[in-house]
Amino acid sequence: MRLYCLSDDPNLPCFILTVNGRSILLDFPLPMDHLLDYLPVPSPGCVNRFSSLPKYTLLSHNKENSFPQQIDELRILHNHVYLSSPIEFYTLDSSQYDFSLIDIILISNYETLLGLPYLFKKYEHLNAQIYLTEPTYRFGQQLMYELVNYVEQQSKMIQMNNEWRYDLEMFDAIDEQLHEKKLKVLNYAQKLMPCYSIEHVDKCLSYATVVHFNEQIDLYSSIRASPISSGYCLGSCNWQLDINVNHNQTSKIETSSSQLNLSRFIYMSSSTTLETYSSKFIYDSFLNCDYLLLSNLSRLSSVDPSVNASELTSKIESILNDHGSVLLPCSSTGLIYDMFEFLTKFFEQINLLSIHMYFISPISNANLSISNAMSEWVSEQRQTASFSGTPPFKHNELIRSKCLITIPSDRLDDTENLINFEQPCVIFTGHTSLRFGPIIQLIEKLKNSSSNGIIFVDSQFSYIEALKPFQPMNMKCFYLPIDTHLNFSQVNILLNDKIRPKSLILHEQYANEVGKTDKMNVLTYRKYDNLKLPKMNRSFINGQLNIKGEMKPKYIPSSNLAIASVHGHLDMCDYVYDINELDDENSEEKNLITYGKIDIEKFLINLSKSGLFGLEVKRIHDDNEESNRSVEIKYNQGAAKILVRPKQTDIECNDPVLMTKIRDALLMDNIGTL
Repeated sequence: MRLYCLSDDPNLPCFILTVNGRSILLDFPLPMDHLLDYLPVPSPGCVNRFSSLPKYTLLSHNKENSFPQQIDELRILHNHVYLSSPIEFYTLDSSQYDFSLIDIILISNYETLLGLPYLFKKYEHLNAQIYLTEPTYRFGQQLMYELVNYVEQQSKMIQMNNEWRYDLEMFDAIDEQLHEKKLKVLNYAQKLMPCYSIEHVDKCLSYATVVHFNEQIDLYSSIRASPISSGYCLGSCNWQLDINVNHNQTSKIETSSSQLNLSRFIYMSSSTTLETYSSKFIYDSFLNCDYLLLSNLSRLSSVDPSVNASELTSKIESILNDHGSVLLPCSSTGLIYDMFEFLTKFFEQINLLSIHMYFISPISNANLSISNAMSEWVSEQRQTASFSGTPPFKHNELIRSKCLITIPSDRLDDTENLINFEQPCVIFTGHTSLRFGPIIQLIEKLKNSSSNGIIFVDSQFSYIEALKPFQPMNMKCFYLPIDTHLNFSQVNILLNDKIRPKSLILHEQYANEVGKTDKMNVLTYRKYDNLKLPKMNRSFINGQLNIKGEMKPKYIPSSNLAIASVHGHLDMCDYVYDINELDDENSEEKNLITYGKIDIEKFLINLSKSGLFGLEVKRIHDDNEESNRSVEIKYNQGAAKILVRPKQTDIECNDPVLMTKIRDALLMDNIGTL
């Protein structure tokens, strides 16, 4: 079993797990760390002041062309170079791996599937089945539609001229000339691709299979997967894989099969123990798992989201009392649902019921409708309320009372809706990078008044870098990130006190933060590492076992085990094992069980009875506490050597007759604890 790691960012998880010759892709998010290198592009119908910025000048870069050359796609703003073009994206797939060989794709939440349309576009022969929950499917689809819409709007405002990227001599000259001001996007310049289309999204999702929490899915005869609620958002899950470690062509996982037959692999992505609107984080089946792959922890482990949520209401109240409006750049699903209800209660408490909240997005109405149809996936309290006919969320009630107003972003321009906002108000819109979407014209409209404010609750992008193109601005700015992911403190409690995995797999960035124990094997990874996972040894019979005859198990309270000896004839055929009882007059021997610690004094007496005299007996002493309870017995100058330890007994002997005598002495009078 091997794990191939495709991302260098633990908050952008992407892995390929190979098991028994099969390849399973765990998540395929869309990287957006390069977006801040782009200039903001407003929607059609709005003034684009960025289009008149000076072009970047490249000095002479070869002997044939000794004149300075202007690069149309690179512009200068505040002594900083930006890319002026419709936004393009790169993906996490690697030329080191043939993605057309992927058999199965498991998706954790709607944030980690946004790159999938590219995968099915690039690899025409890819026929992998995608498994995800219904909310992940529905919200993921809407987020991809929104992304396509935003980039299409950009394309109507600005043209692309990217020839310089593929002129390697020119590209290297730009790269060298920028020096310390080098753009991050240049690292991926040749890998950038135009945004996928709606058709690509629909083709990708045609391979999707919707599953429920705790549903058992037979991926192959020897691998069973189950999505387990992670609590992070509607439909978010951690994946549990039960793998038959003694795989062969005929072996398969039976529903009633013993857990001893299986190796348990847990892929733990975005999770939270906080109480939110979604179903809670479940980890009971993770306890003592064989492997736990940990990713997507909080970016801000030292920040308490509840403290920032309280501070958020204080800042909003201050701005509204100053007759200003509040801009909240945020995703069109997820945290926004909490904030609608949270702020509504707050406005009731401070008697500001006349304040309007605006939700601006091409998918605003669709997402609100979908969320209220997801009663299966919300918390128990909301589920109970939904049984009596109450929707899981209060969106409809807020819309009817005009406390919440939805606006499709294609109706937002400088002359109509923007001017008709009833201010002061609170506006939720995107994109959180401030590089595309309605947020651009809203900042341009509101930034000149010191009464207005913009509050960043998302931690994915640097708010300082995001705001640079909009400077100077008088609008207040606050950074109050609300990150509900598990932090290091919470993870350490889970790992060391509860889950206790045998092998923990994590990014090297987490290595110094996650506490380790002697009983936990820790493996770290970085981008493009191909980890060979340690093999878990199992001592069991793989197949169906039938025992015919009477068994008399003996209970061991200290170990909570019941043990019985079996004395019979074993027949094997097609992995079915039959043990038939033998007619034997020696009934006592049938029930003989050797288990537990050996009584050394009785063992020495039994050796004498078996004809072994002149034994050399000595206790072993060293720094190991267990070794101090070990005894070494030698016979006839080393002809036989017996080492009795607390947990095992070793016998070294080359004489078969002598070996039989030692064995009989060990079994005589049942000198173990049973």
